[in-house]
Amino acid sequence: MSIQQKNAVWTNWSGALTCAPSNLVTANSEAEISAAIVEAASQGRGPVRAPGTGHSFTPIVITDGTMIDIDGHEGLVSADASTGRARVKAGTKIHNLGAPLLEAGLALANQGDINRQSIAGAISTGTHGTGLTLGSVSSQVAGVRVATADGSIVSCSADENADVFNAARVSLGTLGILTEFDLQCLPAYSLRETGGRMAVTEVMAQMDSLVNDNRHFEFFWFPFADDVLVKFLNTTDEPARPPREGGGGMEQFAMVAACEISRFAPFLRGPLQRFLTNNAGARYMGADEFSQKAKVRHAYQAFPSDRDVRFNEMEFSVPLASGPDCVQELAEHMRKRGGNFIFPIEYRTIQGDDIWLSPFQGRDSVSISIHQYAKQDYRRLFDGAEAIFRNYGGRPHWGKLHTLTARELAPLYPHWDDFQEVRRRLDPKGLFLTPYLARLFGEVGS
Repeated sequence: MSIQQKNAVWTNWSGALTCAPSNLVTANSEAEISAAIVEAASQGRGPVRAPGTGHSFTPIVITDGTMIDIDGHEGLVSADASTGRARVKAGTKIHNLGAPLLEAGLALANQGDINRQSIAGAISTGTHGTGLTLGSVSSQVAGVRVATADGSIVSCSADENADVFNAARVSLGTLGILTEFDLQCLPAYSLRETGGRMAVTEVMAQMDSLVNDNRHFEFFWFPFADDVLVKFLNTTDEPARPPREGGGGMEQFAMVAACEISRFAPFLRGPLQRFLTNNAGARYMGADEFSQKAKVRHAYQAFPSDRDVRFNEMEFSVPLASGPDCVQELAEHMRKRGGNFIFPIEYRTIQGDDIWLSPFQGRDSVSISIHQYAKQDYRRLFDGAEAIFRNYGGRPHWGKLHTLTARELAPLYPHWDDFQEVRRRLDPKGLFLTPYLARLFGEVGS
């Protein structure tokens, strides 16, 4: 049975967003989710939102209506190693999915470097990892079940309700509450991690080979440093070793200390960034030289990084060829006009897809992320960065901060109107549309 709470307060992971829904409902099954939607609609307690784990920085779940917590609707329903298909309940946390999939001989093709999200939240916002031959988490979805505004369940795939499928895989919770997914997985595999420091100039000169010669490549650039931190993940037949417990503790401590020092002594941001870069690892010399130190993990253990220092984030994706120019212009802006910041720029690549509202729809892309410590104002840094991203045709990550509304977004997505038609058909009264989402989709005043 679902449980209802009054006067609850919800806060996102960074602490920047808070709301007080009039009703917080806990639903532990698809039937309970549908019943909670119907009850909220009949009592006029909209907008209805499912909060996930709060790892979005945009206010897509902020509501004074009904929040439906589906954390209890979790787990691996089935897995078939012969087809690679796994059925997963929507409330399943990504960090709880890897081990059961491994037992079934399967693994996700790719995932992001944070694994605390629910699978539904990651899919709804187009969350991704890095790798030019690999798409976002949403691109691994082969089927979806959606609890819609009237409580009915719509099943969709490429062969069934294909228009809903094209919309649902990145939909920000505006079609209804996603309840279950069929994921197309790979046979279980291990990844070997190498990396270190490289000069910015080297990375830019070798970008094509770095991207194309590695399954996964990304780099982190503290703009006041002359080196960047590079990270590579490649498949291997070497046996996976268990991850070291608490291995990132010193790095996290150093990051917190740098953020706090910079808050009160902003003139130290440059020296601190150079210190963090120079002490993060040896200069990268290639995979052979790192063979003794390389980490080999099961894929689900290799992808995530420790992210205990709270921050707010902006991320845009730009066409693949524009990535190097965009990131260099961004770094120059951050040095000259970005104010006080410590976090590095993150640079990743993603294969294009055919999902209507995916930031990667129709084009191979580079995603570029910037972060601001949660205790500091991000507006000065982010405002100037957004203008640069937009000049390169950037599309915002739906769960990360941006100021775009329907007027600016519609031209970026060839299937914008197709998505809108499906959304309005499944939710004709806007039960799932918060004021923020109404602005995003151009429904203000409707």
